[in-house]
Amino acid sequence: MGMFETLAEKLKKMKKTEETEVTFKPFDEEAEEPVEAEVPAIEEPAPKKPVAPMIANGDQDSNIELKLVCPEEFGDVSSIADHLLAGCTVVLNLEKLDRDTIIRMLDFLNGVTYSTGGEIKNVSKSTFIITPHNVDVSDD
Repeated sequence: MGMFETLAEKLKKMKKTEETEVTFKPFDEEAEEPVEAEVPAIEEPAPKKPVAPMIANGDQDSNIELKLVCPEEFGDVSSIADHLLAGCTVVLNLEKLDRDTIIRMLDFLNGVTYSTGGEIKNVSKSTFIITPHNVDVSDD
């Protein structure tokens, strides 16, 4: 019974504190001085390069960059996509990847290539060439 008496006493004390009157001092707007908060400076990110190369008057870019990539895991796909978005041609060697990862990576890169108007061509069992919209690869 001792435990319940203690609990009951605590409840009575809590009830007494609820019944006490609280007085509030009215807010005097003129008496308060405005407080200026220090706001930390926010660094703006550096501007990104244009996603696709600009082609003036429909001329093809004369300075085409070629990247040879041999990814070791699916996580490498974002750097490959960045090369494609920058307008580079990518030679993709998938020899180090298992079949499921190859399928997943090619699905992702097909989406990137389609969105930029490029092309993916299979040049051997595990090698692909991915070109931007302004580069043509012939089968000759």
